[in-house]
Amino acid sequence: MNTDFLKGKRILIAEDDFVNQKLITHSLNTTGAVFDIAGNGLEAIELLKSGQYDLILMDINMPEMDGFEATRIIRKELNPSIPIIAMTGWSSRTEGDKFTEVGMNGCLAKPFGLDALYKTLDTILQAPSASAEQVTSSQGTAPAMESSLLDLDMLNELAEGDNEYKITIINMFLETMPETMQKMEEYLGISDWENFYKTAHYAKSSLSVVKVPEMHKLAQAMERNARQQTSMEAIPGMLSLFKKYFEQATIELNKEIAALS
Repeated sequence: MNTDFLKGKRILIAEDDFVNQKLITHSLNTTGAVFDIAGNGLEAIELLKSGQYDLILMDINMPEMDGFEATRIIRKELNPSIPIIAMTGWSSRTEGDKFTEVGMNGCLAKPFGLDALYKTLDTILQAPSASAEQVTSSQGTAPAMESSLLDLDMLNELAEGDNEYKITIINMFLETMPETMQKMEEYLGISDWENFYKTAHYAKSSLSVVKVPEMHKLAQAMERNARQQTSMEAIPGMLSLFKKYFEQATIELNKEIAALS
């Protein structure tokens, strides 16, 4: 897709996941767009106060301040018209209505590829009054399991043949996931369900590009159970299985890195 429309555009990216930050900036690096990164809603607001932007890519589930609250403040106090695109793994009608209610202009459903990103940016920048219901992109459901635990199709698409980039993303995944699992263990131990479901959501987001479908399903289930506080007795077993899948995925990913090197 021709991305000339992005040349010189200033984009604010509000995203707490390091892997997703890297993926989005890699996708924009070749377009001529200029961008800044905020790790949460509070940082996004501070950057918006001190700079001018043409568009905001706003993750929904972030620490300190989520995307919904940040958007409410932006609309009420800072900028009522700047286009804001939600980035989220949520997809229900109720949540879609909430995007519109807080003043978002569109939604990118994670995980999204280059084509979905560019088309959404093109549509929003040309029609900034579009609603979230009018501009929603999705890559569909997770692929069926194959003999390998891994599904690297999205990573391969985003990397566009750049093996060094693929190695960087895989290494980031391997470095950050153990810390995420440790946090889930800690929150489980003290029954801190709010932070547990937020951390499970973070894990699910990290699995959107370096895909391990079985881990993604477990993260999604743990997030749902902890958030709704239902079937809590199943969470320890799911977390244990999640860790076992990560051990197996680590072996395959290290083989992938060796093949790419």
